[in-house]
Amino acid sequence: MIPAKFIDMLLAKTNLPELITEFSELTREGEEYKGSCPFHGGTNRTFSVSPSKQIYKCFKCGKGGNAIRFMVEYKKLDYPAAVRYLADRLNLEIPV
Repeated sequence: MIPAKFIDMLLAKTNLPELITEFSELTREGEEYKGSCPFHGGTNRTFSVSPSKQIYKCFKCGKGGNAIRFMVEYKKLDYPAAVRYLADRLNLEIPV
């Protein structure tokens, strides 16, 4: 089991807008980033990312969450694989 403290630290260190722009184009609008939803597509800018809250939300399809949830939903990873992906991205070792 991955310690909760590690998950909290991983989420705090992950730059969510930077992560999502690896897979979908976002542009900054004020305090948030907006773009087309990477889940349902389309051209409407219904997808929003809040860097201060470290969450994303699509106001059309309803998908939302944190960086781990994004990787689970977008890359179809299971939870441990999503944590490993994010940890590897930050060169962090997952404690056992």
